[in-house]
Amino acid sequence: MCLSSNSHCRSIPILLLILLWGGTSHAQPSKAVQRPTPAPTSSPHFVKHHYIAADGFVIDYWLMTPANLEEDKRYPLVLSLHGRGGNTRAATELGSNALREEFPCYVFAPASTKAGHWLRPEGRPSRGNRKSKAMLPVALEAFDAVIEQHPIDKRKVYVTGQSMGGAGTYGSLTLRPDVFAAAIPVCGGWNLGDADKFRKVALWIFHGDQDKVVPTEYSRRLFQAITNAGGNPKYTEYQGVGHDSWSRAYANRETWSWLFSQERSE
Repeated sequence: MCLSSNSHCRSIPILLLILLWGGTSHAQPSKAVQRPTPAPTSSPHFVKHHYIAADGFVIDYWLMTPANLEEDKRYPLVLSLHGRGGNTRAATELGSNALREEFPCYVFAPASTKAGHWLRPEGRPSRGNRKSKAMLPVALEAFDAVIEQHPIDKRKVYVTGQSMGGAGTYGSLTLRPDVFAAAIPVCGGWNLGDADKFRKVALWIFHGDQDKVVPTEYSRRLFQAITNAGGNPKYTEYQGVGHDSWSRAYANRETWSWLFSQERSE
């Protein structure tokens, strides 16, 4: 179900996304990630790399290149952020032979540590007393390097993610406001006060109406706040679907057709 800008959004108290954003972002940098890092995608078209950030932290990432690179041609780049479960359905779908052929692009799929998180909205407390590192700034350092090292069309750089990665999608827009042409946050959440930061980005938000892990109200209220701020986001809410709204969102060819049609003016 797609909700329009006049959709009714119920008021709810601030909920704790304990399952999504564990730890605090103030931990001291570590010299290396926990290994081995599980691959965030099951597609065989991804190659594992690692990147050493300016603070000495090491992050693993998987990169997919277009099947047939043409000389003097530039390609879209998709940042795909996994959820707490460690997999990113977006990267797996884009790595399928059919979509890889139809939408030639680079896909960058970084891996958070088990205790880490991408980026947590302000006000979300830690899970117990465990400290963890916000991995998104490190991932974006590596992402910037990929942009410079490969033939990327900078007008067609995108970000998407599910669950914890849905929050990381919004976080990516706040950290790189002038980079992404479009974003697809799936069953994520973010601060309503940042709605104005998202109004100029093409957004398609997905959620299931029976989600008990990340309450559906998070997406409903963000959709409304971004609309009120002057944005024009799309919102699809799946009826009878719980937390796994990403399976339907990413399996839909229309999702990718919409994403790759978006372009940022330089």
